Amino acid sequence: MNKQTWYKWHSYAGFPLAVFLCFIMFTGTLAVLSHELDWLSNPAIRVPASNQPVNWPEYYRNVLKVAKDDQIYQLSAPLHNNFAAEAILLDKHAQRYRVYFTPDTFQYTGSGAWFNWQTILRRLHRHLMLPLNIGLTIVSVTAFLLCLSLISGLVLHPQWWRGLWRLPRQQNPRVFWGDTHRLTGLWSSWFLAIMAVTGLWYFVEKYGLAASYPANAAVSSEVAKETAVRVHPDVFEQAINHANAARPDLRITSVFLPTKPGQPIRIDGQAGHILVRDRANNLIIDPVSGALLSTREGNQLSVHARISEAADPLHFGTWGGYWSKSLYFVFGVVLTSLCVTGTIVYAHRIRKWRRGLSPPLLSVIGAGIASMKVGAIVSFALMVTGIVLTFVTLAGQ
Repeated sequence: MNKQTWYKWHSYAGFPLAVFLCFIMFTGTLAVLSHELDWLSNPAIRVPASNQPVNWPEYYRNVLKVAKDDQIYQLSAPLHNNFAAEAILLDKHAQRYRVYFTPDTFQYTGSGAWFNWQTILRRLHRHLMLPLNIGLTIVSVTAFLLCLSLISGLVLHPQWWRGLWRLPRQQNPRVFWGDTHRLTGLWSSWFLAIMAVTGLWYFVEKYGLAASYPANAAVSSEVAKETAVRVHPDVFEQAINHANAARPDLRITSVFLPTKPGQPIRIDGQAGHILVRDRANNLIIDPVSGALLSTREGNQLSVHARISEAADPLHFGTWGGYWSKSLYFVFGVVLTSLCVTGTIVYAHRIRKWRRGLSPPLLSVIGAGIASMKVGAIVSFALMVTGIVLTFVTLAGQ
């Protein structure tokens, strides 16, 4: 194919649904720092830093005092310094909510709704607040467009490394925005590749290529099989002791407690394995006897499972803590801007302005969106649907 054909493919991939792609990239960019947005918006999360290891039994006893008759679903260690320890509870209507504690004395600092910034932005980005099968399919299909945009963009710039150092020319708006689009596109190609590949993985994982994991052991106590056991503090302490003895290398990050019959205590954490979620390492404990039932180690998972585990850390930038999330946020903004600059470039190509004259930038963007026709209608319909469903969800909690 010649250069003109590749340019058409590049335009087909990015332009018709540019508004929707911009929305998905923008919500994903915010989702990278969603925990930090929660920290800023909820004073209960902001606590003095503590270098002490989490005393999980004491933590659990303090959660029990706050929970009263409500079920305890999950206890989590502080995400970063100056973050509170967070527990998730279920009220009498089975609605989840959050409670927070200082990480040293486990003093109760306040509560928060289940739908916080992190939950809202992740769901909006992942499936537009639509039913998961529908929303995830719609969003993950955009990964095919990202792949085509990346491949065609690199083909159009065969010596792409030279373009990394060419600043945008200022001779006219069309040239300036074209050069800006090229420059930011080349610099963010690595990031676009990660988003495209992980997005494709989410799609194929949903439709037949989901990895299989070693099965967790079933509870052994008859009472635990028939009821959602409220774990006794002594049994909880025994579970933590089992975890420390069996996996001294494990840094416990979360403990899940039974909320339905047949559910065990599940302890998740990290043990220095590369690009795995916390659930890749777990211990399963009987909630009545406190017996250790099974363990799972991240480095013993199959290659298929390790690929599946790597998808989330790579997609959301959590693999390196603050510095990787900050890097992802910056390049997420750059990637989002490509949708805008691409629309401007296309508008300049298809609209003939008077020589030497160019309308205001917003008018150029508006002309580009108008040229999308059906694509613009579909994009705005999906965006509005996601936003409306978000407000409906927030109103109902």
